Amino acid sequence: MTLGEFITALGYLTGIAVYLYVAKRRKLLTEGMFFVACWAIAGGLVGAKLGEFLAEGWPISISPLTIFDATVGGRALLGGLLGGWVAAEIAKRRMGIKRPTGDLFAYALSAGEAVGRIGCYFNGCCYGKATTFPIVIYQHGAWRHPTQLYSSATAAIIFLILLAMRKHVAKDGDLFRVYLLCFGITRFLIEFLREGKPALWGLTAMQWLCIDLAFAGAVGLALSIRNRPRPTVFAKDSIH
Repeated sequence: MTLGEFITALGYLTGIAVYLYVAKRRKLLTEGMFFVACWAIAGGLVGAKLGEFLAEGWPISISPLTIFDATVGGRALLGGLLGGWVAAEIAKRRMGIKRPTGDLFAYALSAGEAVGRIGCYFNGCCYGKATTFPIVIYQHGAWRHPTQLYSSATAAIIFLILLAMRKHVAKDGDLFRVYLLCFGITRFLIEFLREGKPALWGLTAMQWLCIDLAFAGAVGLALSIRNRPRPTVFAKDSIH
């Protein structure tokens, strides 16, 4: 196992640890929630690998069983996000759990990415475009934007934002909407510095997906704030 693969696996473990810690603090660490977490982890691994393999081709030489190996491939965060969300929703439906669990995953995803992107740096994947900008790293035969480190830093900042907002959100699920909004915006901007091919109107496929995520997060927050119960205002007794 290389250093990059070790840190990538550590990123997954960090996300799991944060999920369990927050669930315990919120007194949600029940058998059912643990079951949902296991499904989400498995779905995230599969989704991340499918996302990468669809983009770069399926490595026939790798055993299909490695789809559950966190150290081999599977660095497509969006695929992991979608895979984990779908798996968690399936598990919740089977368990009859109706309470939103997105907030737990918001913490886990941002913390896990903050660590895992450092693994991307050592793996040499997710690299940036060649540049003469003062802040550069040497990868793939050129001086490039350290986009992996930018992603790690922004994920850490998002995690801190979630911590700061945890007592000020309207209801369960709002922190996940904040995560979608922040991730969508930051990844959209970082994508300009990453090596990639435009898909439509000068934007990459990832940027279009980021627009969708940010829009979904913003609309969800707006609706949540709009539907927040307003405090009852009692008129003062008139004195005659």
